Amino acid sequence: MIRNARIEDIEIINDLGNLVSNTFSKSYNVASYLENNKYIILVYLEENIVKGFILVYKNIDYYELEMIVVDINSRSRGIGTKLLKYFEDNYLQKNDVIYLEVAVNNEKALKLYKKFGYEIINIRKKYYQGIDANIMKKVIK
Repeated sequence: MIRNARIEDIEIINDLGNLVSNTFSKSYNVASYLENNKYIILVYLEENIVKGFILVYKNIDYYELEMIVVDINSRSRGIGTKLLKYFEDNYLQKNDVIYLEVAVNNEKALKLYKKFGYEIINIRKKYYQGIDANIMKKVIK
C-alpha cells in the first residue's frame, strides 16, 4: 500500500534516508516537510511497516525528485517502481516537468528512471563525493 507519510513515519523515514546519506536526518527535516505543501512524501507499506519512501519537492513551475529509498531487505522487488508510478499517476499532470539527480554509477536507479522516460540533460562533475551526477528531466505527456 502507498500513502502520504505521517508523523508516526518520521523515525523510519530517517532510518531509511540514513542508508543513502548518514546526514539525512540532519539535512532533511521530515517533520517540517510533512507540514509544508511544497513537499510530497509517500511511503510504501507492507503489513503496516514502511519499506520505502519517495520525497519530492514541488517548486513553482517544476518538481524535483529528491530521492527514492527502499529498505535494504526489500530491494529488487519493484517498490521503487511502484512509488514512482504512484507519484506520477497521482500528482503530475500533462506538461508538468520533473528533474532529478542520480550518481552516474547508480545503475539500478538509472535503469528505473530511463524506464520511466527520464532523459539525461546534463552532468554535474564530482557532485557526490567525487562521483559525477546525471541531471535528468521528464516532461509529462
